[in-house]
Amino acid sequence: MNKTLTVLKTEFINTVSRKSFLITLILVPLLPALILFGINLFGGNDSGDSTDTSGLFQSGSSAALVEGYIDEAGIIIELPEWIDPETFIAFDNEEQAKAALESSDIQSYYVIESDILETGSVRLINQEFSPFTSLESSSVMESVLRYNLLGANAEQFGVFSQPLYIEVINLAPETVDRDMSSPFAFYLPYGTTLLLYVLIITSASLMMTSVAKEKENRVIEILLSSVAPRQLLIGKIIGLALVGLLQTTIWMGAGFLMLRMGGTTLNIPANLQLPPDLLIWSILFFLLGYFLYATIMAGVGALVPNIKEASQATIIIILPMLIPLMLISMIIETPNATLPLILSLFPFSAPVAMVTRISVTSVPIWQILTAIGLLLATVIFLVRAVSGMFRAQVLLTGKKFSVGLYLRTLFGKKTETA
Repeated sequence: MNKTLTVLKTEFINTVSRKSFLITLILVPLLPALILFGINLFGGNDSGDSTDTSGLFQSGSSAALVEGYIDEAGIIIELPEWIDPETFIAFDNEEQAKAALESSDIQSYYVIESDILETGSVRLINQEFSPFTSLESSSVMESVLRYNLLGANAEQFGVFSQPLYIEVINLAPETVDRDMSSPFAFYLPYGTTLLLYVLIITSASLMMTSVAKEKENRVIEILLSSVAPRQLLIGKIIGLALVGLLQTTIWMGAGFLMLRMGGTTLNIPANLQLPPDLLIWSILFFLLGYFLYATIMAGVGALVPNIKEASQATIIIILPMLIPLMLISMIIETPNATLPLILSLFPFSAPVAMVTRISVTSVPIWQILTAIGLLLATVIFLVRAVSGMFRAQVLLTGKKFSVGLYLRTLFGKKTETA
């Protein structure tokens, strides 16, 4: 046990002290933070509260924009308090508005025709084409019309201007109810799946690189003279698991801070929270997925002659994890269909597929527990089998990597040395 802890400590310290690891650890959250800072600096909202109705339509650049309108339908009775009357001017007819446009008193004007309630369309006339101004102007007019159609009631306008909130209630007794907000329910599974895939593969690849490098430098032979193969493997796996958890914690913490600080820029509700069950299951499946693929990649590192060969073998190893990514649209649309169910139970795709299903629907608890049980059984088997690869006969093998060679060695069949 003491030897396992020694390997664990050494692996953790050596990994976190590498310049490449520290640079990646810092740059990944730093780049999106700089992007958000740039958006706030050059095009962010002036309003500090993402739930304020004035912040929904008014940006920092819109203050200098002066527009006019001709209301033939008589809908606009008054302007909302967040619209400056000097920047949104009423005209009696289109001739007056056109003259003001030509003299540059206004940048554009709207024509609200009498049949707007039947057609639902408004004409916007600009002096010059500008896609950004058109989009911003359209949102202002839309807010003014909606405000007046709701009887100039600011409270009702605030309610109807927010994204529709849907409470999903599942009647199946074995499932758990969860509230979901439609815009984020659409993006959540994509983000969760991609993040989990990147974290598992990145963390597991550290194991393969570590073993392959130590084998190439003949360090692993020295280690095996004083440490049992299983102690070496378990120490490395847990040590790099702690590295992965450290990396995950920092990245997710930075992401949470960016969501809170950039909520106004991204129009994120202030009370947005990820479902607690999704967070718990994501962490659990991340750990199991890491242990699974780290063990497999440790075997690859022990088998291949050098780091270059190990990198080329990675694509074959991670193929089962890529399948849920390629089929993610189908999994999201039909999470309870046969293929998504199989992928979420199959140990080599379960870490990604099951979390994707959990993020879009309430998965029966027996399916989650079955996936966890199968993953645990597979990890235990692989740890025992891969530790057998840390033998002199295997470490001295100079053959190119192949799935057949890997499986033969994994199941204890003899491998000829080169």
